[in-house]
Amino acid sequence: MQTQTAPTVGAILDRFEREYLPTLGLRTQKDYRRHLKVLRREFGERVADELKPRDFADFMNVKKGKIQRNRQLAVLSCAFSEAVGRYYWMERNVLRDVKRHPSSPRNRYVTDEEFERCKAIAPQRVKLAMELALLTGQRQGDLIGLKWDQVQDMMILFTQAKTGKRLAVQITPAVEAVLDRCWKLPNRGEYVIGTRKGTRYTSEGFRAVWQRTQRKYVKGGNARFCFHDIRAKSASDSETIDAAYQRLGHTSMTMTRRVYDRGVRVVSPLK
Repeated sequence: MQTQTAPTVGAILDRFEREYLPTLGLRTQKDYRRHLKVLRREFGERVADELKPRDFADFMNVKKGKIQRNRQLAVLSCAFSEAVGRYYWMERNVLRDVKRHPSSPRNRYVTDEEFERCKAIAPQRVKLAMELALLTGQRQGDLIGLKWDQVQDMMILFTQAKTGKRLAVQITPAVEAVLDRCWKLPNRGEYVIGTRKGTRYTSEGFRAVWQRTQRKYVKGGNARFCFHDIRAKSASDSETIDAAYQRLGHTSMTMTRRVYDRGVRVVSPLK
């Protein structure tokens, strides 16, 4: 009887990438593949079942990038869980005994004044993206990937790249006004917010334009914020937490409450 070779971490990650990653949203797949590169380099040749918690000490004990290490370890732990319970290649998930770095959700809230000041100095396409992000609560990737054929019957139809969640956002007068300005952009193509050539922005391309906008904004004596903070502002400024949860398309209300609801929510006193 032939003895099965003990699988390496690299072999587990290969199968994980082949079988598990396609079940995730496109954006999440991209993030996971970036982490898999690091994990293969650090642990790929190690025999998975021989790993001990102390083998991750050097990997986790870094001065910078602690949250990245948490995320990378989370991906590896997910792969090990598949190897234990689905592939039957490991006896147990050793990472259950490895402590993560403490972290807290980002709490940057963009005020109305900050939003308007930044928008005032932003290029036209960034300005329009900011307004759509605030009104619809959608991610940058879903906004720059939005096509005109998704705008129909007084709805904007989104399929979120990260989660695959399908949403129909109502076209209110405010949303319609932004879409009208998008329609009038020079060299309009199939994308609602396209480049000057009418093509789709890449994530890196739009990020570069956003960073130039932020550098100009900061030079004016203002505090930097991320484009993703506008999604949190959309949640925070919602009349109710349920409205924020529905608009952002989260699968868990906990995510909306803990990470995205960053403003001061007014509540009624006990009568």
